[in-house]
Amino acid sequence: MSKLYVFGIGGTGSRVLRSLTMMLAAGVKTSQSDVVPIVIDPDSANADLTRTVALMNKYANLRQHLTFPEKGQGTFFKAKIDQILPNYNLLIKDTEDRQFQQFIELPAMNKQNQAMMRMLFSEKNLASSMNVGFKGNPNIGSVVLNQIVNSEDFITFANSFEKGDKIFIVSSIFGGTGASGFPLLLKTLRTGDTFPNNDLINKAEIGAVTILPYFKLEQSEDSEIDSSTFISKAKSALAYYENNISKNNQINALYFLADNMSNTYANHEGGTQQRNSAHLIEFLAASAAFDFANKHHEGPAVNKELGLKDNHRTIHMDSFYDELTAMLRMPLTQFMLMSNCVHDKFDFISKKNLAANNGNFDEAFYNAPFMQNLKSFLDDYRLWLSEMKDNKRSLDLFNFDCGDEPFNVVVGQKPKSLFTMLSNYNLFYDRLNNAVKKAKGDKESRWLETYSIATAQLAKEKFGF
Repeated sequence: MSKLYVFGIGGTGSRVLRSLTMMLAAGVKTSQSDVVPIVIDPDSANADLTRTVALMNKYANLRQHLTFPEKGQGTFFKAKIDQILPNYNLLIKDTEDRQFQQFIELPAMNKQNQAMMRMLFSEKNLASSMNVGFKGNPNIGSVVLNQIVNSEDFITFANSFEKGDKIFIVSSIFGGTGASGFPLLLKTLRTGDTFPNNDLINKAEIGAVTILPYFKLEQSEDSEIDSSTFISKAKSALAYYENNISKNNQINALYFLADNMSNTYANHEGGTQQRNSAHLIEFLAASAAFDFANKHHEGPAVNKELGLKDNHRTIHMDSFYDELTAMLRMPLTQFMLMSNCVHDKFDFISKKNLAANNGNFDEAFYNAPFMQNLKSFLDDYRLWLSEMKDNKRSLDLFNFDCGDEPFNVVVGQKPKSLFTMLSNYNLFYDRLNNAVKKAKGDKESRWLETYSIATAQLAKEKFGF
C-alpha cells in the first residue's frame, strides 16, 4: 500500500500535524494506508513540537495493538503512523549549538567576503543561535535549510520512498523556517539527483498548504520577531512562489489559508515556552492534506483556497462547504461520542454493567496500559477541540458536558427522536451490545470496532449523517 509523507516545517507545521493526528485517530479517510510525518524544525525544544511528537507516539503505541480484518468495520486509528526518523525530526547538519556566523564559517572568510556577509546580514542575524529556528528571518533559513539534501535523515526518507507514494508539505509563509523551508524542500524533491530513489521522488505527486498570517504576537523588545511585518513578508513570499513554484509547475496542488480575525499570542522566540492553542486554520490545513491524499493530481499546478461559507466569529460544522463537511462530520462526531462516553461513564462501562463486556472485556482489560493510553488520547482529543473553541476565530463543533444526554453533542443540531423506548445512554449501551457481536480481532481491536460500529449507527439514527 502507498504512503503519504507529510513534511511539517517550523512551529506551524507541528501544530498542523497535531490536528492531522487527531483526524487520523477519528478515522478521517485517506487513500494511503500509512502516513509518515517528518518535521523540519531546528528548534527541537519547541513545546508545539514536543507536544505533537508525544501525541504521535501515543497514537503509534495504540495502533500497534490493533488489527483491521478485510471485512472489519473499525475506523478509529485505522491509518498507520510510521516513524522513520528519531522524534520524527529531520535534522540539518551542523546547526546544533551554533550561531549563524559559525554555520557560514564567517571568521574563515577573507575580508571581502566577510564584508559582503555583513552587508547581507545584520550583526544580530550573524550572532543568532540556530537552536530556536530562524526567528522570522527567511534570509537565514534559506542559507541553512539549503543543506537539507546533505542530511542523513533526508537519505533515510529517500530510501523509504516507493512508487505511488505522495508528499504533502505544510508551512507558514510569514515567518523564517516555513517561508524559507518550503521552496527549498520542494526544489530538492523536484530536481535533486544525488539521493536514493530521486527518479521516483522527482516525479511524485506533491501538494502543499501555505499558511498566511492568522495570528499576531505581543510586541516585545526582547524578541526578534515582530508580527507587524508578517503581512509584508507574506506578500514578498507570495510573489516569489507565483514565479518560482506555480508558474514552473513544480507542485501538483497548492492550498492557501489565512484569517484576519487574529488572536494575539505571547511573543516567545521558541523553546519550551512556545506552546500555542490549537486553531481553526491548523484544522483546515490538516483537512487539506486529506483532500490532496484522496484525489489524483496531474497536469498543471492547481491553486486552491480553503474557505468558509460565512465570516462569522464562531464556526460550526454547517459553516463548511459540502465536500469538507462530508469528509469530517461523521468521523469526528463518532470519536466525540466515544470520548464523552469514556469520560463520563467509564466507571459504569468498565465494571461489567454492559452485556458487551460479558466474556469480552473484564476489569483487567480496562485497567491495562492500552485502555489507559486510550483514555489519555481521548482526553487529548477533547482538549484539542476545546482549545479551538476558545480561540479566535472559534471552531465550536461539539458539546463537552452532555451529562446523561449524550446526543446533545453536536452544536446546533437537535438529535432526532426514535421509535424506541430507549433513550440517552440506555440507547447508547444497547447499540454497543449489538455491535460487539459484529466486531472481530483481538480484545483491543474488538473494543474499538465495537465503538466504531455503534457510534456510526447512532450518528446516522440521531443526526442523519
